[in-house]
Amino acid sequence: MISLKRHMDRYDGIEARAEAALHAYIQLLMALQAGATNMAGGEGLQCKSAITAVLEYLHPGADRECIERSRQEAEQALQMLVEAINEREIGYKQIIRVMAEAGASMAQTGAEHGEDLRKIANQVEAAAKVDSILEMRHRLGRHVEELRVAAARAQREGEEKAKKLRQDLANARERLQTADMLAETDPLTGLGNRRRAEASVQEAITLGIPVSVLSLDLNGFKQVNDTYGHAQGDSLLKLIGRYTERCLREGDKVCRWGGDEFLVIMMDTKLAEAQAAAARIRKEVFGEFVLGRAGEDVHVNIGASIGVAEHQAGEEMQHLVERADKLMYEDKAAGRSKRPPLSARRA
Repeated sequence: MISLKRHMDRYDGIEARAEAALHAYIQLLMALQAGATNMAGGEGLQCKSAITAVLEYLHPGADRECIERSRQEAEQALQMLVEAINEREIGYKQIIRVMAEAGASMAQTGAEHGEDLRKIANQVEAAAKVDSILEMRHRLGRHVEELRVAAARAQREGEEKAKKLRQDLANARERLQTADMLAETDPLTGLGNRRRAEASVQEAITLGIPVSVLSLDLNGFKQVNDTYGHAQGDSLLKLIGRYTERCLREGDKVCRWGGDEFLVIMMDTKLAEAQAAAARIRKEVFGEFVLGRAGEDVHVNIGASIGVAEHQAGEEMQHLVERADKLMYEDKAAGRSKRPPLSARRA
């Protein structure tokens, strides 16, 4: 606290007292300047600038005219400060109103924390009725923090719910994918079934990818079932499916079309390459197989009739498969696989 009397008592005589009064006046202005500097926000900036300008020409030994001019300008600076504070008060009240509305809105939408949010909203609204701007500012700061914490808590819980929902959706998607895979898988051989074969061919046609298909039907398989039983026939189908996959590229698909028929889908493959694959399958997969039955080895000859067709522009999936199937029956009728080579023995 600046004491003008204390400064004046240090001097004797009118001139000395006048100098002391001027010194104390300058100290008072400097104190106001420092106070304006420390004020939060921008309301003290204009006051600080004005007082700084006064102090630049007000100095010990200043004449009466300078002192009077400094007084007038200091009064104007203080008046600006008062007006700025009043405006800041209005601004605080507007902020309070927005916060109260936000709290009430959050209370309506956030049922789990509704009561806490309503309480904060009421406290914020009450802060607008406080006369002291300092107290208003103090309460506002406290309630802002309370709202921030409440909002953060609601966000965390919302994120946890969202995370659980995402996990549930991921689980559901995984179950659907598993169901789709099972729906497109032959349960006996583990190969794709007719549904997957049709979907694969259709996908290639839709994407404009060259595709060839091999329609493959076993010769002599019915006798295996009739003579040695369906268990032996099932084992044979699994072996043939596995050995056929080994003759193909990684991206090619072997699907069980039904019974003892298979369909091979070869993406990005022309007719000549597909025919070469058919010849390789006929040579390396089929021939004499050895079945274990009742402790004895049973030798059976299994051959295959194969039809190969390449997709033609504008051709539908069903027509492509039918062409391959027709060529397979022509191969069967020609008797090309009645006596398979014995070099392809399988245990």
